[in-house]
Amino acid sequence: MKKLIGLSLAVWMVLGLGAAVWAQGEWGNLKGRIKVEGAVPAPAAEEIDKDQAACMKDGVKPLDDNLVVDKEGSLRDVFVMMLLKPGSDPKVHPSYDEKKTQQLVLDNVNCRFVPHALVVRAGQAITLKNSDDVGHNCHIVTMKNEENVNLPQHGSVEIKLKAADKTPGNVVCDIHKWMDAVILVRDEPYAAVTDEKGNFLIENLPAGKWTFQFWHKKAGYLSGVSVGKDKTGKRGEVEVEIKNGETFDFGQIVVPAASLNK
Repeated sequence: MKKLIGLSLAVWMVLGLGAAVWAQGEWGNLKGRIKVEGAVPAPAAEEIDKDQAACMKDGVKPLDDNLVVDKEGSLRDVFVMMLLKPGSDPKVHPSYDEKKTQQLVLDNVNCRFVPHALVVRAGQAITLKNSDDVGHNCHIVTMKNEENVNLPQHGSVEIKLKAADKTPGNVVCDIHKWMDAVILVRDEPYAAVTDEKGNFLIENLPAGKWTFQFWHKKAGYLSGVSVGKDKTGKRGEVEVEIKNGETFDFGQIVVPAASLNK
């Protein structure tokens, strides 16, 4: 009887509390900050050829948002994404199950897509929203996905992009030609976009050696960039080792301005 009780307790720990302990012991995080070294061109004012009242807040033309660098050189909208080599199949942490059910929003605000850069998992619901007083359309074109949705003023439509891509694709409004954004569709959740301060964080990665790529719309793959003691390869790739219960910190990654002046 004691053996049976002990066996039952062991099974309960594996299926119950043991799962949480295992998860903590087999996962790690990845973070870093990306900055630009050197001068980049000042963003140009967009040519607003229609719907000026809705598209020009306080009568001011919006600036091109494809290259956003703050006064400290922080680079926004860099995609950091796991490179899946043939045969690789990373485990997905249970915390991402709930995240996949959360609905993402791509809004139109003053004739701008908000956010400008977005990561979505294949099959995840996205609400295409229009907060403006004028109509838009949302035309998404990636390597494996295409959606073209009309959005009446203050309207919204839900879509799902079903095929995973290796690199980000484009989002445009065919009515207002200056409007654009970038979207990455992935099966696994291990990708992020740098924020206004150039920071990124990818949580709960499976422990082991993995390759990550750096990509920005103005440069494509960020190749030849110093990352610690290494440099990124032709496809912006660098290998890291994620250790159990630890955070791998790239620290500050410096991107030469010349690579963004394209």
